This record gives sequence, C-alpha cells and structure tokens, in this order.
Amino acid sequence: MRRIKRASDLADRAAERIRAAILRGDLGPGSRIRQEDLAARLAVSRAPIREALVVLEREGLVQTDRLRGTIVAPLDAELIRDLYEFREGVERHVAERLAERTDLTWEAVEVIVDAGRNATASDDLSVPGAIDLDLRFHTALYDAVGNRILSDVMRGQWINMWRVMAATFAVAGYPRQIWDEHGAILEAIMAHDTARAGRLAAAHTRAASLLLVEKYSRTRSIDLPSTHS
Repeated sequence: MRRIKRASDLADRAAERIRAAILRGDLGPGSRIRQEDLAARLAVSRAPIREALVVLEREGLVQTDRLRGTIVAPLDAELIRDLYEFREGVERHVAERLAERTDLTWEAVEVIVDAGRNATASDDLSVPGAIDLDLRFHTALYDAVGNRILSDVMRGQWINMWRVMAATFAVAGYPRQIWDEHGAILEAIMAHDTARAGRLAAAHTRAASLLLVEKYSRTRSIDLPSTHS
C-alpha cells in the first residue's frame, strides 16, 4: 500500500487504501488487522485507522473477533450461497427482460465479450483486469434494463462480488468458461429467445456458486490470490 501524504480526509483515505488491499488479496480473508501496523505503513496515527475500520466493518469487509481482534471478513459457504442465490434471480430477470426488447443495440457489449474471450484465450489478463471486464459485462446488462433501483442495488454488492469473483478467476480454466457463458447469454438475448436467455443466465450464476461452495467444503476456507499482476 502507498503511504498517505496529505493530512486531509485521513480516515477516508485510509479506508480507501485498506479496502483496496483487501480486494487485491494483500490482506486475505481471516487475516488479523493490527492498527499499529497499518498506521505505520500509511504514515498516519491510529485514530484515522480506527475510523477507517469502522467504515469497512459497515461494508462487511472486516469484522471484530473477540479472540483475534479485528480481522478481514472470511469468505464462507453461507456468504457465497446468499450472494449467488440473490444474483441468480436478478440475472435471470435481467436476461429475460432484455431478450424481450427490440429497441436496444449490443455492439458495446459484444466488444466486452470479445475482449474477455481474447484475453482469457491468451492468458493475457490480470485478475483485477478479468474481474473488471466481468463486472463491465454484467453492469452493461443491468443498465440496459433501465431500472435505476436494480442498477444501484447491484452496484451496492460490488465489494462482495469482487471478493468472490477473485476466487472464481483463480480456478484454472474457469475464466474461459465464464466468457463462453457470457457470449451464449448475449447471443440468446440478441436472438430474443427469452426462455433460453433466462435459463443460461441462471445457470451461469449457479455454476459459479457450486464451484466455490465445493472449493470451500474441501478447504474450509477460500484463499484469494494476490492480484498485483
């Protein structure tokens, strides 16, 4: 993490840096957070660190454990199931609604799909880049529905989605499958095949959930890769 140089808004800046470190995987799920260490690394006092951790706890990124103190919130099977159960219904609804529409063009989304397929085929994509492309694909579909509440709610889940996606993109070969599924969903939408679009969107979400729950069941924890590269 880069050191904070400016004195203003120290708590907000500290929260931003710590949040980024968690999402990159530098601070892994379940790891202990020591305020004095973070204060030294960011060159601030402990006061803004304490305020930052309150913000991050509200976001669900950190939690207080009576035995271990403040830790990075673990990723567990319950969180994964909850997130993907919610997403499955949303993704099906979005795909079905879009397949019914005849007033939309899809060139921009096709560009995203092509970029994802090309990057994963050549393995020329970092984990943050892969997640960013994935979120761009889904965001484009959410926004195309034209429901601001839906778009706002899904953006509110970005932090949880980012952490879980980092685990899925760490599975060998799975990123390519993801973009094949994205392409199939878009093709069904463009063909106005409502039933197929909804079915593929739900299956896409369900497959990721099953993959991660199985991984969690084997290891009892999910280690996120460090995403510097």
